[in-house]
Amino acid sequence: MNRKWTIAIGAVLAVVVVGVGAFTLVSGKTEAVEGPALTLSPNETDPEAFKLLYPAHYDSWARNAELNPPALKYGSTPKKHSRLDQFPYMRTLWAGYGFSKEYNEARGHMYTLDDVIGGNGTEPTQRINEKTNLTCMYCKSAQVPGLIEQMGDAFYNTKLLADNNTELFVHPVSCSDCHDPQTMELRITRPALVEAMERIGKPVEQATRQEMRSLVCAQCHVEYFFNPNDSNRVYFPWDKGFEPEDMYAYYQEIGFSDWTHPQTGGGMLKAQHPEYEMFQGSAHQRAGLSCADCHMPYMTEGSTKISSHWLTSPFRTFEQSCAQCHRESQEEMGQRVLNTQDRIKESLDRAGTANQDAILAIEKAIAAGVDEETLNQARALHREAQFYWDLASAENSFGFHNPQKFFETIADSIDLARQAELLVTRAMNQ
Repeated sequence: MNRKWTIAIGAVLAVVVVGVGAFTLVSGKTEAVEGPALTLSPNETDPEAFKLLYPAHYDSWARNAELNPPALKYGSTPKKHSRLDQFPYMRTLWAGYGFSKEYNEARGHMYTLDDVIGGNGTEPTQRINEKTNLTCMYCKSAQVPGLIEQMGDAFYNTKLLADNNTELFVHPVSCSDCHDPQTMELRITRPALVEAMERIGKPVEQATRQEMRSLVCAQCHVEYFFNPNDSNRVYFPWDKGFEPEDMYAYYQEIGFSDWTHPQTGGGMLKAQHPEYEMFQGSAHQRAGLSCADCHMPYMTEGSTKISSHWLTSPFRTFEQSCAQCHRESQEEMGQRVLNTQDRIKESLDRAGTANQDAILAIEKAIAAGVDEETLNQARALHREAQFYWDLASAENSFGFHNPQKFFETIADSIDLARQAELLVTRAMNQ
C-alpha cells in the first residue's frame, strides 16, 4: 500500500473516531448510555440512578426544587403560603377536620415528603397524628408501589408515626412513579387508578400512549377517598362518571363521609385535587391534548429533543407549551387567563362565604330547637354545596383547566348553600 492510501485511510479512521467521540459526548447528556454497568434495576426508585442515564431529563426535573421560579398570580410555589390565612372562611368550613389546622399552597413534587413528614428544615404537617395510616403517603413517595406490593392491604392500615414508619419513605415522587426503570415506558404504579378504570370499562392496558401521558398524572391528581368497606384502600369515585354531581351521587350511594362537622352535626366530604376530572370535557381535552402536552412540553437540549420534566405552569414555558397552538402573544394570553382566574377566585369566595353562612345558620337553628327533619334537610343541602365548592377550590388551576365546568360547579354550590341557610332561617322565624 503506497503512502497516499495510508494517509487517506488514516484520515477516515480519525474522522470516525472523532465522530464516535462527539456522539458519545452529546448522547451522554441527552440519551441513555448503553452498557450493563448502567442498567437500572426493575425496582429502582432513586432519581440519582436515573440521572446517570438521562441527565438532561434529570436536570429539568431538578428545576422543580427552584425557590424563585418566575412569579405567577395563581399557581404552586416552593415557598410555604397558608391558604387558611388567604381564605379565612376555610377554617369554618373544615372545622373538626385536619385541614382546618394547616393548609398550604401546593409546593410540587420535590416537596411531597418534606410537607408531610418533615425534613430539610421543614416541620411535619399538623394534619397527621398517631392515628394516621400509611395510606396518606399514597402519592407522596416513590417507595409506595414497592411497599404496597410487599405489605398488601396491611399497607393501608399501618400507622405512619408509630414505630418510626416515616423512615420507610426515602424519595419523593420521581421517575419510577411514571416510568419503567428498564424500558422507560410509561406505566401505572398506583393500583387505585387501575381499579377505577377497570370499573368504568376503560382498562389502562388498552390506553394509547397519548392517553397514558394523562393517566400517569391521574394516579394522583384526582379526587379520592379511603374506602372503609375495603380495608381503607384508596378509591376513585368514578363509577358514575367524572362530573361533580356524578361523584357526589356515588358518595351518596355508598353513604360515605370523611368527618362530622361539629357545628352542624352533618356528615361532610373533603375533596382532594381533581385536576384530571375537571380536565375532562375541556377545550384542550376535546382537542386531543394530554396533561404532558402543556405541563411537560418538548424542548431542545443540545441536538436532542426531550420532554421537559419541570412540572410547572405552561406560562413558565410559554413558547414550548402554549405558542405551539396559540398565535396570541404571551401578554395577550396572560390577560385572558388572569381574567378567568380572577373571576373564579371571586366566585370561590362567594361560594365559601355562602357555605360559611349555611353552617352558622344551621348551628343557630340547632340551638333554637328547630325540628330534626328540617335540620337534616339543611345538612344534606350544605353537604352537597360544600363538596362542590371544595372540588373547585382544591383543583390547582384556579379554573384554567375547564372554566365552564368551574363556574357551573361553583354556581351549584352557592345555590345549595343559600337554600340550606334559607330553610333553617325560615324555620327559626316560624
